[in-house]
Amino acid sequence: MPLATAVPQVTAPNAAAATRSPGEVDNRATYIGFGLAYVLGHGSAALSQGTSPLLDLPSWLPKALLAAGLAAGTVQATRAALRAQRGAAGPDLLSGKLLGASWLIGFAALFLAITGLYWVLAIAGGGAYAVATILERRRLATP
Repeated sequence: MPLATAVPQVTAPNAAAATRSPGEVDNRATYIGFGLAYVLGHGSAALSQGTSPLLDLPSWLPKALLAAGLAAGTVQATRAALRAQRGAAGPDLLSGKLLGASWLIGFAALFLAITGLYWVLAIAGGGAYAVATILERRRLATP
């Protein structure tokens, strides 16, 4: 009676992941979260406001979509920043924390200072994050 032996299959690691430095992280989830916040939040506001709105949405819905997307993007950005800071010390750690705080303050200021340019914010903000999401693969692939 022959004995069957299980041989585990070993797959080659992702080449891009193997060449990444320990503090480098994949930011695509962050870009997607912020991009969806801009497109859904500001886009729904643009479609539901004005003299002849295309959609009849409750006034709270665009703000809720924007807040939910910003919250998701912020959580993903925080997770990525914490992964990137592993092993960092001194000036690099301080620089990372200051940069993170500046992003947080910038997004809070943007949220509070919105003046009604919803189409511009939806297209510029959402488009910029869409481009960043696409280019992230190239950044991660280069040594």
